[in-house]
Amino acid sequence: MRIYFVLLTFLGFSCQQLPGEENFILINSSKNEIIREFGSNIEERVTPASSFKIVLSLMGYDAGVLQDEQTPTWEFQEGYDDFLESWKQSQTPETWMNRSCLWFSKNLALQLGLETIEQYLSSFKYGNQDFSTGMVPPGSTNPAWVSSSLKISPKEQVKFIQKMIQNKLHISSKALQMTKNHLFKEEISHGWKLFGKTGLGSTVDETGKKLKVRWFVGWVENDQNFFPFAYLLQEYEIDILQAIPRVKQLLEESKFMEFKN
Repeated sequence: MRIYFVLLTFLGFSCQQLPGEENFILINSSKNEIIREFGSNIEERVTPASSFKIVLSLMGYDAGVLQDEQTPTWEFQEGYDDFLESWKQSQTPETWMNRSCLWFSKNLALQLGLETIEQYLSSFKYGNQDFSTGMVPPGSTNPAWVSSSLKISPKEQVKFIQKMIQNKLHISSKALQMTKNHLFKEEISHGWKLFGKTGLGSTVDETGKKLKVRWFVGWVENDQNFFPFAYLLQEYEIDILQAIPRVKQLLEESKFMEFKN
């Protein structure tokens, strides 16, 4: 599939042509109706990659491992994941989410423990709930949520976000509010706010070649309404900066602001 992006003066950004297999689903949560859905892999489970930080944040705050935006502060150590320069320094829950720091996620998972994580995944009904690759310390090994055993589909991502915002996950109000605070991106138009988390991982196609996976999962809301979405792009080479602008374009094209409860 080849997607041709247009200039959106309304949102103030431009996109370039981007090849790949796109999958997108947007729902009206109050009516439980699909507003827009396309892509052949809407129900295919793939690695959640860093979109799993949404779940880790909920679990972390609910279990008390995470306390607020600045607590705990964990220090970088030699041998930790250091793919980005911003990871090579101390991290707080706020910087962890903003920088998508992998070693902080691994430490958080270790603090929670395998049994606790599996209980949360079962309660949340999150994807295939498969954490069988176990816990890994900071370093070169992938954790269960990065190109490993844990998998989820775009449709399941949207259902999870819907349950989260409707407070149906049986977690504390603090865990929900703190996670929402971390996920806020920007105000896009007419008082609507954009929330979400990206993710970058990989899978293997039917020919045995590695296929890159790019997520943007979240929702838009105003004072009375919210619309969960999930965007999944699969391609051999991916421009990692295009996911959020592309979703903003798809949201604008969907005219979700015109829907009434």
